[in-house]
Amino acid sequence: MSKASSVTQSHTAQNRPPGPSLATLLKLVVARRRETYAVIPEVSRRYGDVVDLPVPGRDNPPVTLVSHPDHVDHILVRHHHRYVKGESYQELTDGQPLSLAFLEGEDWRQVRRPLNPHFTEQALERITPKLTSGVTARVDAWAKYADTADWIDLEHELGTVVLDGLMRAVFGVIMATGELDSYVRSARDFSRYAANRSMMHDLPAFLPRPFQRRGQAGLAAVHVDLERFIAQRRADGSGAEPDLLDTLLEMSFDECPHLQQARLLSEVSGMIFAGFETTTEAIAWTLALMLSNPSTLERAYKEVDSIGGAPIGYANVGRLSYLKACFDEGQRIQSSMANMRTAIEDDEIGGYFIPKGSRVLFSAYGIHRDPRFWNEPDKFEPNRFLTDKINRNAYLPFNAGPRKCIGFRLANMEALSTLAVILQRYTFQLREGWEPRHRMRIITSLAGGLPVQIRTR
Repeated sequence: MSKASSVTQSHTAQNRPPGPSLATLLKLVVARRRETYAVIPEVSRRYGDVVDLPVPGRDNPPVTLVSHPDHVDHILVRHHHRYVKGESYQELTDGQPLSLAFLEGEDWRQVRRPLNPHFTEQALERITPKLTSGVTARVDAWAKYADTADWIDLEHELGTVVLDGLMRAVFGVIMATGELDSYVRSARDFSRYAANRSMMHDLPAFLPRPFQRRGQAGLAAVHVDLERFIAQRRADGSGAEPDLLDTLLEMSFDECPHLQQARLLSEVSGMIFAGFETTTEAIAWTLALMLSNPSTLERAYKEVDSIGGAPIGYANVGRLSYLKACFDEGQRIQSSMANMRTAIEDDEIGGYFIPKGSRVLFSAYGIHRDPRFWNEPDKFEPNRFLTDKINRNAYLPFNAGPRKCIGFRLANMEALSTLAVILQRYTFQLREGWEPRHRMRIITSLAGGLPVQIRTR
């Protein structure tokens, strides 16, 4: 790489300092095999905020790790037009038509623009009763487990809770218990496979991708259900208040009928995957951490009790400031291991030259644990979100900039509703010796689920 090859960079731009060799990086991965998420922060600590990473394969473009909030702001906010998600993200679709999360430029704007009105505060207030009805129904169903000796995987159960609320609120669909269970399992099978596809993007195509058969079967099962819901809506028409599904049905993707249906299916499934699994895992991490911290849990119970036994709604969720801090802190601890963008023009980050075509990596997990930006970063301390001054670019649960998650308000509302409904009704006993550990799917999940016994309050 030569500074002279850039026509847009300043004369002071320089090449990155040497990073770890491939052998050194592999040794670090092996040493950290039970805590894989810690590898990227360790590389940053040893080599600095801007450093090249070794990439197997002669023809693969370089990867540069950046680890400062200012650099993330550069990529996602101030100069977002210089970066795209790139091919490794497209691996997550397994060859399906690209949906909103993977589109770029005008294609992205054409899809996002008509969807925006469904994610405003006004829209959220309107759909909250439907959302909470699904959440409450599923949480009330846990009564069959309560006060027994049964150990329940609460992570799975939370998936059905969040999915029920989401499907009712956003798509006007009420699913049976068996359908919800099956959908959650199928979606997670695909998520595990897709995450492996993305991680193996730089490796030869002939190498088998783990969980492929099971993952593809899971996606096919999800699509069968969604095609049924779409057909039913087309037959019945929209209700008094058109919802997100109606808007998607009205979109024209300028393709032949078969491809139009495939694209519609991709958009609907993309919305559901993004909506239910991200929120589910964030809630699961929050509950796991609260259950592991009795004083935090006690304070959360008291706050929920302060609103009485009234149904959880849009208005009283706003009174749960400590519970919101718990959720924010849960997401900080949970984190994503890595996000990547591809430079579509020459650039400069932190004084270092970033050539067109190279890939830039940042780790929310690493930045969320950087003691330069967080006091006692390894500690679960929700109160920091009530008292500390948080660097907005050091907290990235929904990313930032124009491509910030469209559903962040909905995710916060459903998470707080779910947590509040749960705490109104139950207490929990964690399995002895269990502690939350990171497991990578598309979304960071809990290794081994969340094993609990449920007790009625």
